[in-house]
Amino acid sequence: MNTNFLNTLTNFLKKRTFELLGLILISSSVILAISIFTYAPEDPSIIYGDSNIKIKNFFGIYGSSIADFLLQTFGLVSFLLLANFLFWGLTLLIKKEIKKLLLKLFFITIYLTLGSIFIYLTFNNSFWLIDNGNSGFVGKISYNFISNIVPWIDNNYSLSLILFFTVIFFIFASGINIKNILV
Repeated sequence: MNTNFLNTLTNFLKKRTFELLGLILISSSVILAISIFTYAPEDPSIIYGDSNIKIKNFFGIYGSSIADFLLQTFGLVSFLLLANFLFWGLTLLIKKEIKKLLLKLFFITIYLTLGSIFIYLTFNNSFWLIDNGNSGFVGKISYNFISNIVPWIDNNYSLSLILFFTVIFFIFASGINIKNILV
């Protein structure tokens, strides 16, 4: 009887911990989305720190710094990262598990890189992200590295493949079940 109680208690605590982690991921996704949507390039951040400027970001210097880091690093692909956190949080709330976490982190790295390259090749000019453009510096550095190995990377077929693999790896990383969506 005593082991049954301990098993029940352990199971209860495990489920509540996963639910708490799910709520933390969902709220992090919402907070990051608000930080990115209220991002202004002239706000002080880690690189540009002028304390005399009034901060326009909703979360102040912290939101400005985090949004600046994500947008200058990965560009517009950062929005996929926010969606990924949201899907992970919902999975933790509903199923109370995330399977193959290290593999999903690897997929995140791949789709962030491929998505940044795609944006660099298609529409990198930006008036909003003035330092590194819409692709962030990851897109520029990755493209320069890959174009030396594969010089035909910027043709239409390669662009279609890069977009396709970005979407596929995003789906794999976020744990979206395609069967449930299509049926």
